[in-house]
Amino acid sequence: MNSNLEPKIAQPVKRPYPLPALPPDRIYVEDEIVKGANPGSLMFTEDSDPFDSYGYRLKSVIFNNKTAFQNVLIADSYNFGRVLVLDGAIQSAEDDERLYHELLVQPAMLRHPDPKDVLIIGGGEGASLREVLVHGSVKSATMVDLDGEVVELCRQHLVSWHCGAFDDSRANLIIADGKKFVEEDDKKYDVIIIDVVDMLDNGPAQALYTRQFYELLKHRVRDGGIVVVQGMEFSFLDDKGHAAVMRTLRTVFSEVHSYSTLIPSFLSAWGFLIASDWFVPQDWSADAIDKAIKTKLGNKYLSHLTGDYLRSRFALCKETQFLLSLGGPILEDGVEFVPPPFIDDTDPDLMVFPVDPLA
Repeated sequence: MNSNLEPKIAQPVKRPYPLPALPPDRIYVEDEIVKGANPGSLMFTEDSDPFDSYGYRLKSVIFNNKTAFQNVLIADSYNFGRVLVLDGAIQSAEDDERLYHELLVQPAMLRHPDPKDVLIIGGGEGASLREVLVHGSVKSATMVDLDGEVVELCRQHLVSWHCGAFDDSRANLIIADGKKFVEEDDKKYDVIIIDVVDMLDNGPAQALYTRQFYELLKHRVRDGGIVVVQGMEFSFLDDKGHAAVMRTLRTVFSEVHSYSTLIPSFLSAWGFLIASDWFVPQDWSADAIDKAIKTKLGNKYLSHLTGDYLRSRFALCKETQFLLSLGGPILEDGVEFVPPPFIDDTDPDLMVFPVDPLA
């Protein structure tokens, strides 16, 4: 056997300083292999970007096959824990999925005064369902996902994501096309969560981002209801898809607001959009958010959200604000999405110092 491929044994770590005491619900865990993975170990390469590829070293592969709709990989990675990969792109990672799902679900659930009936389109891992069902006010949570095989794989292999939410008596899992379900459904909901793949590639998923689909949602949401949409990669370097979804939502809802955070396993900032006819995030104080958290969930459940942190997610940099202020295409059924061109500065190559504040 090649000795370079033999397992490395992590040596006990000796530190010249004492470790601080931890609260009862936390423990220290050393890296399994301090100096890295074995040479020649498994590597998953994500190449969804048209120019750059990103490699993730894997400990083991749990599942790797194709369903009726997509390629599915479930694997244990070194840096992000277990990962769910659909069609070559990471959709969710064990070590940071709570950050993503708390930001997707909780702002709407915390802001709505009494969410009883909730609809989730997508969300195959069951984590969005989990975040909804922790609210005692919820009487029914309907989750509609197209790929029943993926849902079953997640139920089996991603237990720490759903935490048994599929078995909650309030959960109603429906395997169906999300748009067709909304067209045929006659129920009203307090909160609607859209947690589907982030592709505006003129494929099937794009039908869940169009003006016509959001008009259907408008008829399914009760007065005072809230719609939240996962808003794709989003920063001043990658705003086109998010901006198109924002503009499209604004053709249907009077209050549409962007927020974002860095999701480490996505290797990028990620966007979210919250839409209604009444909710203005800037009017929701950090103290009021903290009070809602304490009243609805207590202070121990959430891993990331606090009032100050959530408020900060709605603060966008100057360049991002400029880009979102521009007009552009909206998403329509049967119409190819053609992104607008990039915008570059006309400033001179060299700055003149010092800057004249009156110029």
